[in-house]
Amino acid sequence: MALNFAGFESACVRALGVATFQTRSIWWREPGGSPIYSAGGILDPDVSDQAIFDELASVHAAWQGAPIELNDYWAIRDLTGLGYTRLFQNPWYVRSAAPVEPCELPQGLSIETVKTPEQLREFERACHLGFDNSEANLPQRFAQHGETTLDDPGMVYLNARLGDQVVASTIAHAAENMLGIYAISVVAPFRRRGYGTALVHAAVALRPDLPVSVWPDPPSVPMYTRWGFSRAEEIACWLRA
Repeated sequence: MALNFAGFESACVRALGVATFQTRSIWWREPGGSPIYSAGGILDPDVSDQAIFDELASVHAAWQGAPIELNDYWAIRDLTGLGYTRLFQNPWYVRSAAPVEPCELPQGLSIETVKTPEQLREFERACHLGFDNSEANLPQRFAQHGETTLDDPGMVYLNARLGDQVVASTIAHAAENMLGIYAISVVAPFRRRGYGTALVHAAVALRPDLPVSVWPDPPSVPMYTRWGFSRAEEIACWLRA
């Protein structure tokens, strides 16, 4: 899961022109691109603290005092001595590779794989509205999801469409022998209608031959356990202000 998460964020920021780096211990990116992506993550639970701290020195130098949001994908490190504050810590969940039971879509809903720049723009809008609930701060076209990610065979954007409007969206990323589900979002007026659940099913059904990981907000956990996800480890999110 840690490697899939790192691969997902690396693919996203590279499409925005930002360089990324990865060792056994950590992955990290240079500043720039979109702030929705973390600055890096700790990959290996078995590497010593000192090795982690030594490698983070390169990250701190590159970011030159700018805020750094860092994920410890195993939630076992204490980074307070390096000037970090833990923002939150939540479990991540895994579904073993297995066939997917059929799912009847809610009335009027269709699920589409994003293929065109226009569909990606619709995805961006729905994703933003699902998290921000406002049109006011709608990001510029492809400022968060680079158009070149449409050519990445491991990246699949899914739109849930009701009539002519995209009302929910998510991303499935296949890498490191795992499928990761990211950024699942439902526009506020359309919540509690089963649209998010339909998207989870569609994402899992893309690669039933692979285990699937997700890092959900606590209120949405039942949506995943319904499809066979079970609690695994925890992720801690740290901020160096």
